[in-house]
Amino acid sequence: MSAAGLSSRGLLLAVPALLALAVSAHAAVVMQEKTVSNGFGGFGNGTSERTIVIAGDRSRTDESSTYTGRFKTLAGGGKPKASAEITRLDREVFWYLDPAKKQYSELTFAQLREQIAKGMADAQSEMAKPEARKPDDVVTTFKVDVKRTGKKETINGFAAEEFVVTLTATSKDKSSGQEVGSYTMTMDQWLSTAVPGQAEVQAFYKQMAAKLGMDPQLQRAAGAAMAMYGDAMKEIAAKMKDMKGYPVRSTLTIQLGAVLTPEQQAELEKKQAAEQQAAAEEKKKKDAEKDAAAQGNAAQSLASGNVSGAVGGFLGRRLAKAAEKKANANAQSNAGTPGSSASITVVTDLVSVTTGATTASFDVPSDFKKVERK
Repeated sequence: MSAAGLSSRGLLLAVPALLALAVSAHAAVVMQEKTVSNGFGGFGNGTSERTIVIAGDRSRTDESSTYTGRFKTLAGGGKPKASAEITRLDREVFWYLDPAKKQYSELTFAQLREQIAKGMADAQSEMAKPEARKPDDVVTTFKVDVKRTGKKETINGFAAEEFVVTLTATSKDKSSGQEVGSYTMTMDQWLSTAVPGQAEVQAFYKQMAAKLGMDPQLQRAAGAAMAMYGDAMKEIAAKMKDMKGYPVRSTLTIQLGAVLTPEQQAELEKKQAAEQQAAAEEKKKKDAEKDAAAQGNAAQSLASGNVSGAVGGFLGRRLAKAAEKKANANAQSNAGTPGSSASITVVTDLVSVTTGATTASFDVPSDFKKVERK
Protein backbone atom coordinates (compact mmCIF):
# COMPACT_ATOMS: atom_id res chain seq x y z
CA MET A 1 0.00 0.00 0.00
CA SER A 2 1.31 3.43 -0.91
CA ALA A 3 2.15 6.17 1.52
CA ALA A 4 -0.73 8.15 0.06
CA GLY A 5 -3.06 5.24 0.77
CA LEU A 6 -1.87 5.03 4.36
CA SER A 7 -2.42 8.75 4.81
CA SER A 8 -5.92 8.58 3.36
CA ARG A 9 -6.83 5.60 5.53
CA GLY A 10 -5.39 7.32 8.60
CA LEU A 11 -7.40 10.42 7.83
CA LEU A 12 -10.60 8.40 7.46
CA LEU A 13 -9.96 6.75 10.81
CA ALA A 14 -9.20 10.08 12.45
CA VAL A 15 -12.38 11.85 11.29
CA PRO A 16 -14.79 9.94 13.60
CA ALA A 17 -12.45 10.49 16.54
CA LEU A 18 -12.27 14.20 15.79
CA LEU A 19 -16.05 14.41 15.48
CA ALA A 20 -16.48 12.61 18.80
CA LEU A 21 -14.05 15.01 20.42
CA ALA A 22 -15.95 17.96 18.98
CA VAL A 23 -19.19 16.62 20.44
CA SER A 24 -17.81 15.82 23.90
CA ALA A 25 -15.59 18.87 24.37
CA HIS A 26 -16.40 22.53 23.76
CA ALA A 27 -14.18 25.60 23.68
CA ALA A 28 -15.49 27.45 26.68
CA VAL A 29 -15.05 29.97 29.45
CA VAL A 30 -15.42 28.41 32.91
CA MET A 31 -15.99 30.74 35.87
CA GLN A 32 -16.27 29.74 39.51
CA GLU A 33 -18.03 32.10 41.92
CA LYS A 34 -18.88 32.10 45.60
CA THR A 35 -21.49 34.25 47.35
CA VAL A 36 -21.87 34.72 51.10
CA SER A 37 -24.75 36.70 52.61
CA ASN A 38 -25.22 37.86 56.20
CA GLY A 39 -27.70 40.14 57.88
CA PHE A 40 -31.21 40.92 59.05
CA GLY A 41 -30.47 39.43 62.45
CA GLY A 42 -29.24 36.14 61.00
CA PHE A 43 -32.30 35.55 58.82
CA GLY A 44 -30.38 36.37 55.63
CA ASN A 45 -27.37 34.12 56.19
CA GLY A 46 -26.35 31.72 53.45
CA THR A 47 -23.66 30.57 51.03
CA SER A 48 -23.74 29.55 47.39
CA GLU A 49 -21.05 28.29 45.04
CA ARG A 50 -21.47 28.35 41.26
CA THR A 51 -19.66 27.01 38.23
CA ILE A 52 -20.63 28.90 35.07
CA VAL A 53 -19.67 27.47 31.69
CA ILE A 54 -20.20 29.49 28.50
CA ALA A 55 -19.44 27.86 25.17
CA GLY A 56 -20.57 29.73 22.07
CA ASP A 57 -24.37 29.89 22.13
CA ARG A 58 -24.72 27.63 25.17
CA SER A 59 -24.26 28.08 28.89
CA ARG A 60 -24.61 25.99 32.01
CA THR A 61 -24.61 27.02 35.67
CA ASP A 62 -24.25 24.44 38.44
CA GLU A 63 -24.95 25.79 41.91
CA SER A 64 -24.77 24.49 45.46
CA SER A 65 -26.64 26.66 47.98
CA THR A 66 -26.69 26.37 51.75
CA TYR A 67 -29.02 28.45 53.91
CA THR A 68 -27.60 28.89 57.41
CA GLY A 69 -30.05 31.47 58.73
CA ARG A 70 -32.59 31.19 61.51
CA PHE A 71 -35.08 29.35 59.30
CA LYS A 72 -32.59 26.64 58.32
CA THR A 73 -34.65 23.94 60.04
CA LEU A 74 -37.49 24.72 57.63
CA ALA A 75 -35.16 25.26 54.67
CA GLY A 76 -33.29 22.01 54.30
CA GLY A 77 -31.73 21.84 57.75
CA GLY A 78 -28.64 23.75 56.67
CA LYS A 79 -27.72 21.12 54.08
CA PRO A 80 -26.46 22.07 50.59
CA LYS A 81 -29.01 22.07 47.78
CA ALA A 82 -27.81 21.44 44.24
CA SER A 83 -29.37 22.89 41.10
CA ALA A 84 -28.41 23.52 37.50
CA GLU A 85 -29.55 25.82 34.72
CA ILE A 86 -28.86 25.32 31.02
CA THR A 87 -29.37 28.06 28.44
CA ARG A 88 -29.52 27.17 24.75
CA LEU A 89 -29.60 30.17 22.46
CA ASP A 90 -29.77 27.88 19.43
CA ARG A 91 -33.02 26.37 20.73
CA GLU A 92 -34.20 29.50 22.58
CA VAL A 93 -34.87 27.65 25.81
CA PHE A 94 -33.88 27.52 29.48
CA TRP A 95 -33.78 24.21 31.35
CA TYR A 96 -33.82 24.13 35.14
CA LEU A 97 -32.50 20.88 36.62
CA ASP A 98 -33.08 19.33 40.05
CA PRO A 99 -30.37 16.63 40.28
CA ALA A 100 -31.64 15.23 43.60
CA LYS A 101 -35.10 14.49 42.19
CA LYS A 102 -33.89 13.86 38.63
CA GLN A 103 -36.43 16.37 37.35
CA TYR A 104 -36.30 19.40 35.09
CA SER A 105 -38.56 22.21 33.95
CA GLU A 106 -38.48 24.26 30.79
CA LEU A 107 -38.95 27.93 29.96
CA THR A 108 -38.85 29.04 26.34
CA PHE A 109 -37.66 32.46 25.25
CA ALA A 110 -41.16 33.15 23.90
CA GLN A 111 -42.67 32.41 27.32
CA LEU A 112 -40.12 34.64 29.05
CA ARG A 113 -40.77 37.49 26.61
CA GLU A 114 -44.47 37.18 27.38
CA GLN A 115 -43.81 37.17 31.15
CA ILE A 116 -41.59 40.25 30.92
CA ALA A 117 -44.15 42.15 28.86
CA LYS A 118 -46.94 41.22 31.25
CA GLY A 119 -44.85 42.13 34.29
CA MET A 120 -44.02 45.57 32.92
CA ALA A 121 -47.64 46.19 31.91
CA ASP A 122 -48.82 45.18 35.40
CA ALA A 123 -46.22 47.43 37.02
CA GLN A 124 -47.26 50.41 34.91
CA SER A 125 -50.89 49.72 35.74
CA GLU A 126 -50.11 49.63 39.47
CA MET A 127 -48.09 52.84 39.25
CA ALA A 128 -51.04 54.56 37.57
CA LYS A 129 -53.37 53.82 40.49
CA PRO A 130 -54.03 56.79 42.81
CA GLU A 131 -53.01 54.84 45.92
CA ALA A 132 -49.61 54.08 44.36
CA ARG A 133 -48.71 57.73 43.88
CA LYS A 134 -46.25 59.37 46.20
CA PRO A 135 -47.94 61.19 49.07
CA ASP A 136 -47.73 64.94 48.64
CA ASP A 137 -46.66 65.41 52.25
CA VAL A 138 -43.51 63.26 51.87
CA VAL A 139 -40.45 64.27 49.85
CA THR A 140 -37.75 61.73 48.96
CA THR A 141 -34.29 62.85 47.93
CA PHE A 142 -31.46 60.71 46.56
CA LYS A 143 -27.75 61.20 47.02
CA VAL A 144 -25.29 59.43 44.75
CA ASP A 145 -21.59 58.94 45.27
CA VAL A 146 -19.26 57.01 42.96
CA LYS A 147 -15.76 56.90 44.35
CA ARG A 148 -12.61 55.65 42.69
CA THR A 149 -10.70 54.94 45.88
CA GLY A 150 -7.31 54.56 44.20
CA LYS A 151 -6.74 51.25 45.96
CA LYS A 152 -5.24 48.50 43.83
CA GLU A 153 -4.85 44.94 45.02
CA THR A 154 -4.64 41.40 43.73
CA ILE A 155 -8.03 39.82 44.42
CA ASN A 156 -8.34 36.06 43.86
CA GLY A 157 -5.30 36.21 41.60
CA PHE A 158 -6.56 39.15 39.49
CA ALA A 159 -5.06 42.64 39.49
CA ALA A 160 -8.01 44.83 40.46
CA GLU A 161 -8.98 48.39 41.33
CA GLU A 162 -11.64 49.42 43.86
CA PHE A 163 -14.75 51.47 43.08
CA VAL A 164 -17.50 52.25 45.61
CA VAL A 165 -21.01 53.23 44.52
CA THR A 166 -23.37 54.57 47.20
CA LEU A 167 -27.03 55.49 46.83
CA THR A 168 -28.79 57.04 49.83
CA ALA A 169 -32.52 57.73 49.86
CA THR A 170 -34.05 59.95 52.53
CA SER A 171 -37.76 60.65 52.97
CA LYS A 172 -38.91 63.66 54.99
CA ASP A 173 -42.22 65.11 56.03
CA LYS A 174 -42.70 68.19 53.87
CA SER A 175 -44.31 70.32 56.56
CA SER A 176 -42.09 69.49 59.54
CA GLY A 177 -38.88 68.48 57.78
CA GLN A 178 -38.75 65.42 60.05
CA GLU A 179 -37.13 62.32 58.56
CA VAL A 180 -39.65 59.49 58.19
CA GLY A 181 -37.49 56.85 56.52
CA SER A 182 -34.24 56.16 54.73
CA TYR A 183 -32.07 53.46 53.23
CA THR A 184 -28.56 53.19 51.85
CA MET A 185 -27.25 50.83 49.17
CA THR A 186 -23.50 50.49 48.86
CA MET A 187 -21.73 48.48 46.17
CA ASP A 188 -18.03 48.01 46.82
CA GLN A 189 -16.54 46.54 43.64
CA TRP A 190 -13.06 45.39 42.75
CA LEU A 191 -12.83 45.49 38.95
CA SER A 192 -10.21 43.77 36.83
CA THR A 193 -9.42 44.10 33.14
CA ALA A 194 -7.24 40.98 33.35
CA VAL A 195 -10.08 38.44 33.50
CA PRO A 196 -9.79 36.10 30.48
CA GLY A 197 -12.70 35.14 28.26
CA GLN A 198 -14.76 38.29 28.81
CA ALA A 199 -15.25 38.94 25.10
CA GLU A 200 -16.91 35.53 24.78
CA VAL A 201 -19.04 36.10 27.89
CA GLN A 202 -20.22 39.52 26.71
CA ALA A 203 -20.98 38.16 23.24
CA PHE A 204 -23.13 35.40 24.73
CA TYR A 205 -25.22 37.72 26.91
CA LYS A 206 -25.53 40.29 24.12
CA GLN A 207 -26.87 37.60 21.80
CA MET A 208 -29.28 36.37 24.48
CA ALA A 209 -30.56 39.91 25.10
CA ALA A 210 -31.15 40.36 21.38
CA LYS A 211 -33.07 37.08 21.14
CA LEU A 212 -35.20 38.05 24.13
CA GLY A 213 -35.86 41.50 22.68
CA MET A 214 -34.47 43.06 25.83
CA ASP A 215 -33.26 46.37 24.36
CA PRO A 216 -36.68 48.06 24.01
CA GLN A 217 -37.79 46.56 27.32
CA LEU A 218 -34.66 47.79 29.05
CA GLN A 219 -35.34 51.27 27.69
CA ARG A 220 -38.84 51.18 29.19
CA ALA A 221 -37.43 49.84 32.46
CA ALA A 222 -34.87 52.65 32.46
CA GLY A 223 -37.72 55.11 32.00
CA ALA A 224 -39.51 53.65 35.02
CA ALA A 225 -36.31 53.85 37.05
CA MET A 226 -35.86 57.47 36.02
CA ALA A 227 -39.39 58.23 37.20
CA MET A 228 -38.62 56.62 40.56
CA TYR A 229 -35.07 57.85 41.18
CA GLY A 230 -35.07 61.06 39.18
CA ASP A 231 -31.69 62.55 38.31
CA ALA A 232 -29.92 60.03 40.57
CA MET A 233 -29.88 57.46 37.74
CA LYS A 234 -28.34 59.97 35.33
CA GLU A 235 -25.75 60.85 37.94
CA ILE A 236 -24.87 57.20 38.54
CA ALA A 237 -24.50 56.54 34.80
CA ALA A 238 -22.30 59.59 34.33
CA LYS A 239 -20.06 58.76 37.27
CA MET A 240 -19.74 55.07 36.34
CA LYS A 241 -18.53 55.66 32.78
CA ASP A 242 -14.89 55.32 33.86
CA MET A 243 -15.48 52.01 35.65
CA LYS A 244 -14.00 49.33 33.41
CA GLY A 245 -13.39 45.66 34.05
CA TYR A 246 -15.12 42.59 35.43
CA PRO A 247 -16.04 42.45 39.14
CA VAL A 248 -13.78 39.93 40.86
CA ARG A 249 -15.25 40.87 44.24
CA SER A 250 -18.53 42.67 44.86
CA THR A 251 -19.86 43.61 48.27
CA LEU A 252 -23.46 44.82 48.29
CA THR A 253 -24.75 46.29 51.54
CA ILE A 254 -28.35 47.38 51.99
CA GLN A 255 -28.96 49.32 55.17
CA LEU A 256 -32.45 50.30 56.28
CA GLY A 257 -32.72 53.38 58.44
CA ALA A 258 -30.48 56.34 58.96
CA VAL A 259 -26.71 55.97 59.02
CA LEU A 260 -25.59 58.08 61.98
CA THR A 261 -22.61 60.39 61.98
CA PRO A 262 -19.95 59.75 64.67
CA GLU A 263 -21.31 62.71 66.67
CA GLN A 264 -24.90 61.43 66.43
CA GLN A 265 -23.76 57.93 67.37
CA ALA A 266 -21.89 59.25 70.44
CA GLU A 267 -24.91 61.28 71.56
CA LEU A 268 -27.23 58.30 71.11
CA GLU A 269 -24.89 56.00 73.05
CA LYS A 270 -24.66 58.58 75.86
CA LYS A 271 -28.44 58.78 76.08
CA GLN A 272 -28.84 55.01 76.00
CA ALA A 273 -26.14 54.59 78.69
CA ALA A 274 -28.02 56.98 80.98
CA GLU A 275 -31.26 55.11 80.38
CA GLN A 276 -29.56 51.77 81.06
CA GLN A 277 -28.04 53.08 84.29
CA ALA A 278 -31.41 54.34 85.50
CA ALA A 279 -32.99 51.00 84.61
CA ALA A 280 -30.19 49.13 86.42
CA GLU A 281 -30.68 51.19 89.59
CA GLU A 282 -34.43 50.60 89.49
CA LYS A 283 -33.85 46.87 88.99
CA LYS A 284 -31.37 46.78 91.88
CA LYS A 285 -33.95 48.38 94.14
CA LYS A 286 -36.64 45.88 93.13
CA ASP A 287 -34.22 42.94 93.50
CA ALA A 288 -33.42 44.06 97.05
CA GLU A 289 -37.13 44.17 97.85
CA LYS A 290 -37.66 40.68 96.39
CA ASP A 291 -34.63 39.31 98.27
CA ALA A 292 -35.89 40.78 101.55
CA ALA A 293 -39.33 39.30 100.95
CA ALA A 294 -37.83 35.87 100.15
CA GLN A 295 -35.68 35.96 103.29
CA GLY A 296 -38.68 36.99 105.40
CA ASN A 297 -40.77 34.15 104.00
CA ALA A 298 -37.94 31.68 104.63
CA ALA A 299 -37.57 32.87 108.25
CA GLN A 300 -41.30 32.56 108.77
CA SER A 301 -41.26 29.02 107.34
CA LEU A 302 -38.40 28.03 109.65
CA ALA A 303 -40.17 29.52 112.66
CA SER A 304 -43.19 27.37 111.91
CA GLY A 305 -41.02 24.28 111.44
CA ASN A 306 -41.44 24.14 107.65
CA VAL A 307 -37.80 23.52 106.71
CA SER A 308 -38.55 22.28 103.19
CA GLY A 309 -40.66 25.36 102.51
CA ALA A 310 -37.86 27.63 103.68
CA VAL A 311 -35.26 25.86 101.53
CA GLY A 312 -37.60 25.76 98.53
CA GLY A 313 -38.37 29.46 98.76
CA PHE A 314 -34.70 30.37 99.08
CA LEU A 315 -33.64 28.16 96.15
CA GLY A 316 -36.58 29.36 94.06
CA ARG A 317 -35.42 32.95 94.42
CA ARG A 318 -31.83 32.00 93.52
CA LEU A 319 -32.98 30.10 90.42
CA ALA A 320 -35.24 32.97 89.33
CA LYS A 321 -32.33 35.43 89.57
CA ALA A 322 -30.06 33.10 87.56
CA ALA A 323 -32.67 32.68 84.82
CA GLU A 324 -33.24 36.44 84.67
CA LYS A 325 -29.50 37.08 84.41
CA LYS A 326 -29.18 34.63 81.51
CA ALA A 327 -32.15 36.16 79.69
CA ASN A 328 -30.67 39.64 80.04
CA ALA A 329 -27.31 38.42 78.71
CA ASN A 330 -28.97 36.85 75.66
CA ALA A 331 -30.99 39.98 74.98
CA GLN A 332 -27.86 42.12 75.18
CA SER A 333 -25.90 39.87 72.80
CA ASN A 334 -28.71 40.03 70.23
CA ALA A 335 -29.28 43.75 70.57
CA GLY A 336 -26.47 44.76 68.21
CA THR A 337 -24.67 48.06 68.13
CA PRO A 338 -26.61 50.96 69.65
CA GLY A 339 -28.16 53.00 66.88
CA SER A 340 -27.39 50.43 64.20
CA SER A 341 -30.06 49.76 61.57
CA ALA A 342 -31.21 46.56 59.92
CA SER A 343 -28.89 45.58 57.11
CA ILE A 344 -27.76 42.74 54.88
CA THR A 345 -24.42 42.23 53.18
CA VAL A 346 -23.86 40.04 50.13
CA VAL A 347 -20.28 39.31 49.03
CA THR A 348 -19.61 37.65 45.66
CA ASP A 349 -16.13 36.50 44.68
CA LEU A 350 -14.92 35.40 41.27
CA VAL A 351 -12.78 32.52 42.48
CA SER A 352 -11.27 31.42 39.17
CA VAL A 353 -11.60 31.65 35.38
CA THR A 354 -10.27 29.20 32.81
CA THR A 355 -10.62 29.01 29.05
CA GLY A 356 -10.34 26.01 26.77
CA ALA A 357 -12.08 22.70 26.25
CA THR A 358 -14.83 21.55 28.60
CA THR A 359 -16.84 18.35 28.82
CA ALA A 360 -19.83 20.09 30.42
CA SER A 361 -23.16 18.82 29.11
CA PHE A 362 -25.63 21.29 27.64
CA ASP A 363 -28.47 18.78 27.37
CA VAL A 364 -30.97 17.39 29.86
CA PRO A 365 -30.01 13.88 31.05
CA SER A 366 -32.17 11.23 29.43
CA ASP A 367 -33.36 9.84 32.78
CA PHE A 368 -34.68 13.21 34.05
CA LYS A 369 -38.45 13.66 34.19
CA LYS A 370 -40.01 16.87 32.92
CA VAL A 371 -42.25 18.74 35.38
CA GLU A 372 -44.21 21.98 35.16
CA ARG A 373 -42.58 25.16 36.41
CA LYS A 374 -44.00 26.49 39.66
